[in-house]
Amino acid sequence: MSPVLRYTIMTIYGLCLIIFLFEIGIFQWSRLKVSTSNFEIAQKPALYFESPRATKLRFLLEENLKFGSHLKKLNTELFDKREGYHEEYIDTLPIIRNDIRDSAPEQCANKTYKKSTTRVSVIINYHNELLSLMLRSIYTVLLSIPEENLEELILIDDASNLTSHYDLTFVEDLVKLFVVPVRHFRFEENLGLIYSRRFGCIKATGDAVLVLDSHIEVKPGFLEPLLEIVDKNYKAIAAPVFDFWDTFNDNYWSYDWMALGYDRYLTWIFHGVPKTPEPFETPAIMGGAFLASKRFLEEIDYFGAAMEGWGFENIELTLKTWNCGGSVYYVPCSRVLHYAARRSPMKHGDRKTPKNIFLNALIVAKSLFGEGISEDVVKAHGGTQQLTMEKWAAINQTKQIMKSCPRDFEWVRSRVTPEIESYGPETSKAYGVSDLEMGYCLSRKQDHETKHILPIIEACIALDGRPKRDSARLTIWDELRIYDRLCLDWGWGENWLLFDSCHKLGGAQTTKYNSNLKTLTSGNGEWCMVHNITSNVFVRELCEKKDS
Repeated sequence: MSPVLRYTIMTIYGLCLIIFLFEIGIFQWSRLKVSTSNFEIAQKPALYFESPRATKLRFLLEENLKFGSHLKKLNTELFDKREGYHEEYIDTLPIIRNDIRDSAPEQCANKTYKKSTTRVSVIINYHNELLSLMLRSIYTVLLSIPEENLEELILIDDASNLTSHYDLTFVEDLVKLFVVPVRHFRFEENLGLIYSRRFGCIKATGDAVLVLDSHIEVKPGFLEPLLEIVDKNYKAIAAPVFDFWDTFNDNYWSYDWMALGYDRYLTWIFHGVPKTPEPFETPAIMGGAFLASKRFLEEIDYFGAAMEGWGFENIELTLKTWNCGGSVYYVPCSRVLHYAARRSPMKHGDRKTPKNIFLNALIVAKSLFGEGISEDVVKAHGGTQQLTMEKWAAINQTKQIMKSCPRDFEWVRSRVTPEIESYGPETSKAYGVSDLEMGYCLSRKQDHETKHILPIIEACIALDGRPKRDSARLTIWDELRIYDRLCLDWGWGENWLLFDSCHKLGGAQTTKYNSNLKTLTSGNGEWCMVHNITSNVFVRELCEKKDS
């Protein structure tokens, strides 16, 4: 069969399949319109924010989503899983679920909270979100917020592709029928998660703003513990604990009793805290859910000015909060179920290293870090040539606001984020120079096969005559650090010595200097660092062998 004939047959087959599926869909949609037009509203519990027409449309959408899930099972490629969720399963779930997993500590069931009069603006932004998740997020939040606390619902469509994902038009159709204040904004071009949330916070009219992802679920009672904190201190940021759900394998996990910190390069570091149902302070929070007072956000100029896409706006917000006399809390009795995506709908290229990440890191560093440390961040993230005049203006504005705050970066660094360490003598015992006369330094290379990062020796000075940034140093915490993020790890077995992510827990990452043997050793002194001249790689060897 010729290629032309084969292509023609495949084209005809594809058109027939699309027409068949379209006809089935139209039939199913018409049938559902007939079957739902006569149902009795009284048979279902009334929702305070729904009009009768909204209730009808919700049931229609719910049934059509279930039918659509069967079509997705027939041809998963035709119905692309655009956010990396298990779509054909998620679409079968009710919009209003009563079986949301409760992961809060048992003691939370006995806690009571003072009745709050704070009015809350709920802000949900989305881009190409799965319709069933979008609806579930809206309904679960409105059902869980006391009616007297709801000021408004603000929805921001960040230029979803309505040609490919036309079903998202039903979001606006539905919320127009609500009997509570709803404001729906749609951008004509994709402006990013940070811009969308900042826009929503500025537009909000409530006493407080509740910022949420568009793929979450909550249970009644999740707001009250957050309100208690913000009502006591308007400069506080309160965040619920995330419970993640991977819908492909029905796997749940959470970061219970873990404070979220970061190092000088804004790499996340988790800290264990005492297991208690009480709120606990944290250097930073995940950006997908938090409550803050509108008044305080106005005072600090919100967050993310001049930032792009998503990333590090949560660090900027929490750093501003700490600087300006506030506190940041995780609240174990407040939970958010977060649908974990295997890829993101946001337009940022590679999910792990979106292009805007480096730019946002520079803005945080130049705005809020001390001058010496901010220069290290600049070098690590590609230089300030990425910063336009607009970015510099935003940076200078943040600096001016911070000058009026009671705390500064050094206070925050010493009290809240000690992981933001210095390269200077105050945190270094020695720099990892192997031979000063010969000009060789301890450095690192990645093994192409195993991807392990190995300790080696190389010239201390780069070809351009400047010192290399990846020369090692021995810290006051008895770590041999390189690139300030990797620590020598003695615990890999056999004669391996590798650089691994620093965890600051000591143990296998403890390195000491033995003045008698004139070499570096493991923390217990059992293993010594030995240079293999043939491979130019350092390995570990029992110190008793070296001593003999």
